[in-house]
Amino acid sequence: MKPYIESILLILAIIAGSLTGLFTSYEASLTDFFIIAMLFLLFYNMSPADFFEGIKNKKYIGIALLSNFVIIPIIAYLACTVFVDKSSVIFSGLIIYLVAPCTDWFLGFTKLAKGDVKVNSALLPLNLLLQFLFLPVYLHLFTSNRMAVPMEVFLEVFIFWVLLPFLAAQITRWIVQKFAKGLLVRTNAVVEILLPITIVLLVFTIFNSNVESVLENVAILPKVFVVIVTFFIATFFVSRFIARRSTFSRGKEISLIMTTAARNAPLMLLVSLLFFPDQPLIHLILVIGMLVEFPHLITITYLLKR
Repeated sequence: MKPYIESILLILAIIAGSLTGLFTSYEASLTDFFIIAMLFLLFYNMSPADFFEGIKNKKYIGIALLSNFVIIPIIAYLACTVFVDKSSVIFSGLIIYLVAPCTDWFLGFTKLAKGDVKVNSALLPLNLLLQFLFLPVYLHLFTSNRMAVPMEVFLEVFIFWVLLPFLAAQITRWIVQKFAKGLLVRTNAVVEILLPITIVLLVFTIFNSNVESVLENVAILPKVFVVIVTFFIATFFVSRFIARRSTFSRGKEISLIMTTAARNAPLMLLVSLLFFPDQPLIHLILVIGMLVEFPHLITITYLLKR
């Protein structure tokens, strides 16, 4: 599929999701379904050997982790400090959103942009673990909030959002391979078609289920929007600079740009609901961030593919 066609479909998904969300909203579980379906399709087209090959790329893994958990949080803090009062709830909500690297849909956009999915798949569990460990540290350093994330939350997310889709995909792949020699190649081709369709449907459901709550709180939109856009522009150029100074291949450069661009809004929304149940403004900021993020990812996917 040509890059401009994918971009047009994703933009149409945003428009359609937003418009239909004004009249009817689908269950949030539908979004979860498409995230898991996307991960299944990505993992299906990866053999275990591909995954372990990604883990062996220590240089990329090290630089990506340094970028995600040292450089990007500093950029997030600076962007928030310039535009938002440090003592406000908005500041805390933005920090929670901006410091957490994505652990799901960034793989889909890495694939769409022709990046190295293997190295970012190997990065996924590390991103998940480290953001749970470091989130209380960031909140302690950057805000007046104190919190600790219990490890059982991490284990639950890891099992249901990473391990199970990976195992389901690999077992299905093994069965297909055993059934007929040429069938795996044909199903791989089908998966390549289904993956962008799944991402389009994911974008549609996210906008459909969240646009109403955003419109109810338009007053905070300008300030939050400016911070997030500033952050995304800065991370794009910083990650590209780091990738080129590290002499990464084109595929790994795209992968680094994607892992630093995508944020983990769904998981951070869950965390904020657990630990800040009386702060709906924080929950709303995470939703706004997610809605701004997708046009950003669509844009850089199109630019990178060109």
